[in-house]
Amino acid sequence: MRRCERTCLLPAMALLPLLAACTNSPPWTGSVATRDGIEVIANPDAPLLGEARGLVSEQWALQGPTWENPSVVHAAAGLVVVVDPPADRLHLVSRSGELMGSLGRSGEGPGEFRDLRDAVLDGDRLVVFDRGRRAIEYLSLDGDYLSSLPIDGSPWGGILLPTGDLLVRGDFRTDPRESTLGTWIRIANGRAPTPFTPPPLEPLPEEQGVECADLSSWGDRVARLRRTTPWIEVLDTTGSIQREITIDLPVEAVSDAERERALDELRRRLAGSGVPPEFQQQNVAVMEQRWRVKCRFGPLRYDPAGRIGALLEQNPDQFGSGPATLHLLSEDGVYLARLPFHVAWRDFTLDGGVVYALTRDPATDLVTLRAYRLDLPPSLITDAGRVLDAARERVEE
Repeated sequence: MRRCERTCLLPAMALLPLLAACTNSPPWTGSVATRDGIEVIANPDAPLLGEARGLVSEQWALQGPTWENPSVVHAAAGLVVVVDPPADRLHLVSRSGELMGSLGRSGEGPGEFRDLRDAVLDGDRLVVFDRGRRAIEYLSLDGDYLSSLPIDGSPWGGILLPTGDLLVRGDFRTDPRESTLGTWIRIANGRAPTPFTPPPLEPLPEEQGVECADLSSWGDRVARLRRTTPWIEVLDTTGSIQREITIDLPVEAVSDAERERALDELRRRLAGSGVPPEFQQQNVAVMEQRWRVKCRFGPLRYDPAGRIGALLEQNPDQFGSGPATLHLLSEDGVYLARLPFHVAWRDFTLDGGVVYALTRDPATDLVTLRAYRLDLPPSLITDAGRVLDAARERVEE
C-alpha cells in the first residue's frame, strides 16, 4: 500500500528567520584544535540552524504487501533496497516510492538465502551478505546469480569503499578453536581478507566501561561513530584516524529501574527460546554490564551528492525507543541542524538530498518506508565552511 504526500512540518514563514540567519554567517561557538597531528572539531550542542523542522518534508510512504519485518535500508543512484532478514528477501523501491519487485526466499537453491543479513548496491549489482551460507554473493538487480565469495566466518553486513574494496562486518574465524580476525575485515581485489582494525577508542569515564561504536562510509573514507555520545573519527582506508568530530551531547546513564526491566524482559525471551540455561545466564550477565549507559546515537550515514552526513538519535528499544531525531553535519564536521520526527525509526539512509527511513508503528508493529526531502538553504554548506575557516584562523593567531 503506497501513500503519496508532501507535508511540511513547519509553516514556510517560520523558516525565514532560519534562512536569514544562515545567509548572514551565523555565529558558531565550537572550536578547532590539533592533537597528535589530528584535527579535532568540537561542536556545541546547538547546531547552526537550531531545531529546523521546516527543512524537511515527507514525500511518500510505502508498506510493501509482502514485507515481513524489514530492518535495513540502503539507497544509491535513486534506487532503494529494503532488506527483510526474517523473509530472506530484498525489496527494490524506486525513488518515487514504487515497489519494483522482490528478490530471494529461504532455501538452498539459486536465488535463495539461508540467513540473509544485509545487501548493498554496487552499480548494477547487489552485494549480499548471507550469514547462513558463510559467503558474500553478487546478484544482478533482476536477482540473477553472478558469483560468490566464501568467507571463513559469519558476515553480517558491509561497506563498499570508492576504491572498490569491501569492508565486511561479522565474526571471522579460520577455525572455531582459533581467535577471530576481529569484527571487521577488508577484501581488496578478490585477495584474502585482512583485519581492518582502527586504533582503540579512547575511554570515557562517563561510559562506565561500556563502549559501543560502529563503522560507516564517509565520502572516500570511513567513519567510526561512538554511539554513547556523538564522537566521529574519520579514518583513511588503512584505519588511521584523520579527523575527530564531536557534538557536545552527554552520555546518558541507565537507571537501575530501567536496567532491571530490560533484564527481566531479556530473561523472559531467553527462557522461551530453547537456549541452554548456562548460555542464558551468560547472555544476561553480558547485557547487565553493557546496559549501564544508553547507546542512543547511530547509525551514521553519508550522502555523497549533498556532501553531508547524518546520525540518528533514539533510545535503544530496550529502554522505550521513542521518536527519532536526525542530526546533520557537513563533510568537514560542522553541526548543521537538528531534525525531530514524530515516529521511531528502525534504520535510515541518505541519497541525493532524500532521507529514506524505515519506521515501525508501536501499536501494529508494521514497518513503513518513508521518504523525506531535505530542503537545505543553498548557502548552508558555504556558511559551514566559513565558520570552520574562521575557527582555524583563530587557532593560528
